[in-house]
Amino acid sequence: MSSAADVNVPARKSVPIYRRKRRRIYGSIAVAVVVVIALIIWAVSRGGGSGSAAPLPGFTISVSAGAVASPDSIIESQPSLAKIIPAHLHYVPFDAGVTAIAEMKSGAVQAISGVGNPPTTAAIGINTAVTVVMGWGFDDDQLLVPKSVTSPSQLAGKSVGVLVGSSEDYELLGYLALQHLTGKVKVVTFASEPAAGAAALSGAIDSAYIYGIPATDLIAKGYHSLVDAQQIAKLGVPGLDVIAVASNLVKSDPTLVQDYVCAEVKGSQDMTGPNAAKYLTATAKVQGVTGNPNQIVAATKGYPFIPPSQQLYWLGSTLHDPTSRVVQAYQQTGKFLVSQGRLTSVPSAAQIASHIDTTFIKKAVAGGCPS
Repeated sequence: MSSAADVNVPARKSVPIYRRKRRRIYGSIAVAVVVVIALIIWAVSRGGGSGSAAPLPGFTISVSAGAVASPDSIIESQPSLAKIIPAHLHYVPFDAGVTAIAEMKSGAVQAISGVGNPPTTAAIGINTAVTVVMGWGFDDDQLLVPKSVTSPSQLAGKSVGVLVGSSEDYELLGYLALQHLTGKVKVVTFASEPAAGAAALSGAIDSAYIYGIPATDLIAKGYHSLVDAQQIAKLGVPGLDVIAVASNLVKSDPTLVQDYVCAEVKGSQDMTGPNAAKYLTATAKVQGVTGNPNQIVAATKGYPFIPPSQQLYWLGSTLHDPTSRVVQAYQQTGKFLVSQGRLTSVPSAAQIASHIDTTFIKKAVAGGCPS
């Protein structure tokens, strides 16, 4: 039954159908606008305020494995440091710089950490798009010989194992030439330094020019160092390992290259600073060291890395400096490669210098990196 109140309520006027449809349309548009605004706010917040939702690029770095850590293994073992680099990082190990350069040329690798003189010089000599952006370090190899060998002249008639096509190869041959032993010593090349060390341990060769765990194993068996890479460098045959990136990346994404160099500088500071042992121990897994992690601390301590303060000393204080020390070293290496038939001519100083870009390391050492 209806109440009196119901009786007194005036009848509601009917809304025309076309007006009802229009209201529905306006209501739908309003809802859609709210949804779009919400999505925009969400995307901006997800992008850290940058306003860009572009996916991060892939960045593959070729690194050396073994008992000696590097700034790259520091980066790889520290997620907070890796975040400095705006890319999805992927690391692949290499045993020989020649292979790493070939992978860069194919586009499979965008950076190489610790590539030596011969592979880099050969790449420049055939106009491969590779750019040196930072110095990495010097070789730490030793010419390990039996106890009976105490002077260079006693190497005559003996065999020495060395990593094929590497800085070590260049250094050893340069040293033998300085000692007037070219052609008098049989140089046997191997695909890796562990292989050269194993050959010496088995007695297949008399000695080996190696470093790291293979060198430690030989020393434990009674071998001793006749000369090392730093001594050979002082004699005028420097082996200089560098960080190189694909030249097209320098042009297309200089910000990525800059942040990578900044992370490298921070990594080098961590591995030589007061908490070095902690950082180095953490790299054991990424370096592939399965034994005592303290082993990597001992092997890395004292390794001749190039500190930030000496970067421009080697690479040049100005952009594309044809008189820099690394250019001189590569020209000398070019002569070595020509003598081996691996290059037809020695690259000019200007040609080499065009492949060396100090822009990124100069900004990094001047404090132009994110804190």
